[in-house]
Amino acid sequence: MEVKDFEYGFRFTDENYALFSDRELSEMKVVSEGEASILWCSYCDNKVIPLCSFAVKDEGLATLLLLCADCGWGEEKSEKETTVFLKETLKQYGEGDIFVCYSEKEALRVSTELFCDKWSDFCYPSDYLIIDCGNKGLLYYEDRLYLLEKLVAADE
Repeated sequence: MEVKDFEYGFRFTDENYALFSDRELSEMKVVSEGEASILWCSYCDNKVIPLCSFAVKDEGLATLLLLCADCGWGEEKSEKETTVFLKETLKQYGEGDIFVCYSEKEALRVSTELFCDKWSDFCYPSDYLIIDCGNKGLLYYEDRLYLLEKLVAADE
C-alpha cells in the first residue's frame, strides 16, 4: 500500500493539508496490518489503551510518566519547542526509523527526523497514537506526550 492509500494519507498528499514533498513521502512506509497489530499490542492493555477502542482510559494515564503536558499544537513557538523536545527525547531511544501507530491495524514507518520536523502533521489526524522507538514508546494523547513501556517484545 502506498502512503496516499493509507487511511490518513490525505493528510500528507492533499494540497488542502500538509503537502509533503516526494522525498518526504519516500521516507514513509505503510506497515502491514499484521505488523501494526504486533506493534500496537506490544504497548496496549485494557487498563491504559484498549486494543479496539477509540478512547484512552484516563485512569490508566495516571500510571504513565507525563513527558510533555502541552505540545502546543497550532502555536508556532510551542510547536518548535516540541520539535526540539522530540528530537532530544527520541535520540535517547535510538536513531533511524520509528513507527507511528494510529490503531491496531494502521501504522507508518517513518524517519525520526521527518517525524520530529512534522510531528503535528502526523499527530493531528488522531486523538491518540503510539510512537514506537524500538524499546520504548510515546503515547500522544490530546496534545500531551507520555512514556510507554513495551508489554511484550515486538517479535513475539
